[in-house]
Amino acid sequence: MKVSRRYVDSSSFKMALLFTILLSASAAILCYFLIEFGRRDFLRETEAAIDIEISMLSSFENTEEQLLPYIQRRAKDDAVVRFRYENQKGVLLGGSVDPMPEHIQKITEGVLGFDLLTAHGEQAFAAKIHTFEDGSRILVARNVHELIASYERLIHLSWLIMMLMLVVVLVSFGISHFVVSRINRIAATAQNIVETGDLSQRLVIDSRWDDLSNLSEVLNGFLAKIEDLMNGVREVSNNIAHDLRTPLSGLRGDIEALKHRTVHEEQIDTLLSDVDHILAIFHALLRIANIEKGKRSQHMVEVDLGRIIQDVAELYEPLAEEREIRFDLRTSGNVTIKGDGDLLFQLFANLVDNAIKFAPEKSVINLSVGREGQFVVVLIQDQGPGIADDEKEKVFKHFYRGDASRSTPGNGLGLSLVRAVAGQHKARISLDNASPGLRVRILFQPYQ
Repeated sequence: MKVSRRYVDSSSFKMALLFTILLSASAAILCYFLIEFGRRDFLRETEAAIDIEISMLSSFENTEEQLLPYIQRRAKDDAVVRFRYENQKGVLLGGSVDPMPEHIQKITEGVLGFDLLTAHGEQAFAAKIHTFEDGSRILVARNVHELIASYERLIHLSWLIMMLMLVVVLVSFGISHFVVSRINRIAATAQNIVETGDLSQRLVIDSRWDDLSNLSEVLNGFLAKIEDLMNGVREVSNNIAHDLRTPLSGLRGDIEALKHRTVHEEQIDTLLSDVDHILAIFHALLRIANIEKGKRSQHMVEVDLGRIIQDVAELYEPLAEEREIRFDLRTSGNVTIKGDGDLLFQLFANLVDNAIKFAPEKSVINLSVGREGQFVVVLIQDQGPGIADDEKEKVFKHFYRGDASRSTPGNGLGLSLVRAVAGQHKARISLDNASPGLRVRILFQPYQ
């Protein structure tokens, strides 16, 4: 069952919308508390300062005689505070607030607000009125112009924060919708692959700047590798069935022919040869599988590639002399690496064996080991027909045999083992046309 694309998009949109709503609510609450706490601090500070003044004034016993000198002195000492002292009838007795402001507003319970003319123009004042026992009243006012300016700046800052948070909300909505939709799309593709078994499907990549696109690219490479491995398993299975069918059919026919007959030693040798051929195929497959799984990695030690190449040349020299083929062996510099000597011997032996098979009689096979920059390089070059460009990658597959090798003995696993050993040693192997012949080039990391 395929996952509906509409359902995936709807789900990602809902999740992104929920995230946006939560972020918007958080921004609104933050701005509210900034403004409300600023207003409360402004009122608390102003009212506390006025209450201190009134507390001082209410402590005087002889109200008029003590108040007037105090008011004059305070007016000189502190330009922020102003007074208006009047009798029961509202006649001014002292202070600088004269006349009484016309436009008075209530800021909060018991606190009034109005504007007064100062040296810097009209500015805002907050005031409270205290009535004495004799019925006279005094208005204590404080200049709150700077406090109001600070409070307005706080409001502007709060709105700026709100606008920035709105931008963050919109960007977050886009990012969250993008991220969730990509994740859901990856999940939908993965689920579809699981349900259908179609490994040819790939994740859609419509951008290159985000990490999810990089992840999708890695997953596509992962899927391609799995698909290639699965195809390789199927191909190997088919090749095994094809390669074993002929010897098994022949073996069965030979055994069938021996029924009710006297068995000669030569016939037993023939049957054993067929069985050994089949066992050799399975042994090669198991050997390649063990190498690819890294089961021999614990045998890595310092080895001299020049010595190994020389041993391989000595082993195959009698076979080469039968066809009048000569080895041209050259080694130079420090050519030691960290590796498995037995596996490396098998690698070079397979390559030299192939070179002898395809090299013409009375030709030369060049074997060289040396340093090239930071690498140790091994070159094996023959003068045979070479390999077509479209077959250079295929020859490393299990049981693959090109047109030129169908008439030669072998089971098509030699170069598969070569690649497995090279991979075990983190070496790079390439095949180049030498005109004539084939040049095999292997680059190893030197021994550290």
